[in-house]
Amino acid sequence: MMNRRRTRSDRRLRVFQIFALCLFAVLAGRLWQLQIIKGDYYERRATANRLALVPISAPRGIITDRHGEILATSRMAYTISAVPQEFSDREAEVQLLSELLEMPVEEIEAKIAGQTEGRYGVPYVPARLIEDAPPHILVRVSEHRVELPGVIIEEEPYRSYPCGTLAGPIIGYVGLINQEELASFAERGYRSRDRIGKSGIEREYEQYLRGQDGVTEVEVDSLSRPVATVGAEAPVAGYTLVLTLDGNVQKTAENALQEQLAKLQSGKYKGAKAGAAVALDPRTGEIIAMATEPGFDPGWFVPRISDERWRQVSTGVSGLFNRAVSGAYPPGSIFKPFTAMAALEAGVADLTETVLCSPSVSSRYFRKRCAIWSSGRTHGRQNLTEGMINSCNIVFYELGGRLTADQMASAAKNFGLSYPTGLRFTPMEASGAVPDSSVRKFMPGELASYAIGQQVTVTPLQMAVAYGGIATRGLIHRPHLVRDAISADGSVVEQFAPEIMRTAVLSERTWDYLHDSLSQVPRVGTAAYAFQGFGIPVAGKTGTAEVPPGDPHGWFVGWAPVDDPEIVVAVLIERGGGGGSAAAPVARRIMEAYFHSPDR
Repeated sequence: MMNRRRTRSDRRLRVFQIFALCLFAVLAGRLWQLQIIKGDYYERRATANRLALVPISAPRGIITDRHGEILATSRMAYTISAVPQEFSDREAEVQLLSELLEMPVEEIEAKIAGQTEGRYGVPYVPARLIEDAPPHILVRVSEHRVELPGVIIEEEPYRSYPCGTLAGPIIGYVGLINQEELASFAERGYRSRDRIGKSGIEREYEQYLRGQDGVTEVEVDSLSRPVATVGAEAPVAGYTLVLTLDGNVQKTAENALQEQLAKLQSGKYKGAKAGAAVALDPRTGEIIAMATEPGFDPGWFVPRISDERWRQVSTGVSGLFNRAVSGAYPPGSIFKPFTAMAALEAGVADLTETVLCSPSVSSRYFRKRCAIWSSGRTHGRQNLTEGMINSCNIVFYELGGRLTADQMASAAKNFGLSYPTGLRFTPMEASGAVPDSSVRKFMPGELASYAIGQQVTVTPLQMAVAYGGIATRGLIHRPHLVRDAISADGSVVEQFAPEIMRTAVLSERTWDYLHDSLSQVPRVGTAAYAFQGFGIPVAGKTGTAEVPPGDPHGWFVGWAPVDDPEIVVAVLIERGGGGGSAAAPVARRIMEAYFHSPDR
């Protein structure tokens, strides 16, 4: 009996010993895992709980024109911020701040809460109260620093635009990131305090212009209150972007548009309040100038735009609408080269054939008229070349009666009309519309209007690219605004090379006709007055696009020199009347600025 009891006791002791040994082994294994295998991980976790990283905003990259003139840069300015955990008497200090900053207490508390409270609040990051603080506010706060232990004055980079409104709609502007943008860009390290490009180059090339923020390591306690600064890493500025724009040509384009609009408004065309101009190199697609009026100064948005300025740029004839890229307009007679090429390639027109331009034939063309009849004159009999030089509608009504909408649309689409040009820009460019039979059925009278550009819409940029294709006899480049992206150390990180988007194929007879007829328009045709005495041979076409009930839009698109094209210019004047008097003079001034540039 005794032996049996001892055996059971020994068995229990051994089970307990085995259990204890297993438990010790598990504890030892876990200790090994925590201290040896995952030691570094938990050390980092502990450090992260003790240290907070406060970002230091990096300056955005510089934007220059092709000659190095600075169009956008960064300047250092002061921000007054609050760290509420460091207030000794929050109510009294906020009340004093309200008096010094001339800001309601409620607004101060709202700004602090927005930064430090809620799901995304970060208590140890200072809450901005006033950005780009004016000197008199800085002096006030500095004089009361002892009474405001929870208030700091930070030096931060702010955008600066030394040339004011020059190329403003092209450069774009920067603003505080919104919730929608934050959701999209959070993975790239953006925070609710960050500023981001909103339009133009600033937005489209945000990834190049945004620098790498620095950090300040701050030791915090268990309640995330700052205790001490441990270390810091300096920020790195964004890339410098070298644009294809020529600052002098750009300035001339803007001034020429402004002055022409003022001249037209002072006379018959009171509604001529807006316009656009594009100048590009047809050999590369580089945009030399791109102006839209009215425009704006990107500096108005730094640090944020005032209500008065916002009403100025966003209401009425908006300065935020880029007419060169986003405006789709009926082209009028600048569409006629595409009608002519369609007729010649289809074999329904002959260069020797003549058409009678006289009110007596209007019934043949559904009572449609030629513009010259209003002055009591007619063109008489015109061949296809003379019809282009004199912009005779009757000649092209005749072609519209021989062509289908598909044939005219195909000719235009071969040169990129009805498609985006491929320009990298924000907002996205308009496509325009060149409809064909898949869209709707066209009546005979509508085909006549189609032939003179009244059934289609285009952008000034599209017309510059398309005429560039005519100038080069078929090579159509993607337009671009940026040449190089250069890092902070001066190395070129990316070059934006020319790219051929499409090639238009026409017979030599058609190419010769286009170059011959269009080169005579500025010499003896509808643009002769505007280009009188211009020393370089120019080819181009004027256009007057009817947009009832108001005055027509005026167009001119052309290139120079005729046989060795270097520049294509497209000009649109909204509600400005005839293209020869409204748009062609602006194009001439742009070409003069280009050919008289010191670097040529």
